Amino acid sequence: MDARAPWGSLTDAASGGTAVHLARVYPAPREEVFRAWTEPELVRRWFEPPGVTTESAELDVRPGGAYRIAMRRPPEAPDTYYQVGTYLEVAAPERLVFTFGWEGLPALEVLDGLNELESRVTVLFRDLGESTALSLTHERLRTENLRAFHRWGWGKVLDELDGILPGATRTTERRLR
Repeated sequence: MDARAPWGSLTDAASGGTAVHLARVYPAPREEVFRAWTEPELVRRWFEPPGVTTESAELDVRPGGAYRIAMRRPPEAPDTYYQVGTYLEVAAPERLVFTFGWEGLPALEVLDGLNELESRVTVLFRDLGESTALSLTHERLRTENLRAFHRWGWGKVLDELDGILPGATRTTERRLR
């Protein structure tokens, strides 16, 4: 693994398994947090890992429906690439399960096989009254490097999600409207 990669410090060779787990509590009702995951314009506003611009989000949020999120990361990826998948389960506002893959991502030596990735993400939204506990599990990540990369990326975008929700603690002009 390339120690210079921003996710290099997140490897955990002793963890075993093929999944990454993250959790957050957002100071917004569950319906609003769920909506931020299912409305294209809202996804476009928060689903941006560092250095990446999300150009569009096409979401057909129903079991069997596809999604495609167009991203760009100059100068490493001057062309548009896509995060893609299919919704397997949609239980509003409690649960989303979808496949997760990449199309057109430039080859990165430290992330061999990224474009062939076909993994699965489960997002649970637990109602805490005026706030929401979100639990994300990304499965079928076969190498520790892929797990570290996706742990880093999900951590960053989940932080961005906080910035668009009503009552969020982060200072931003990208609030959910």
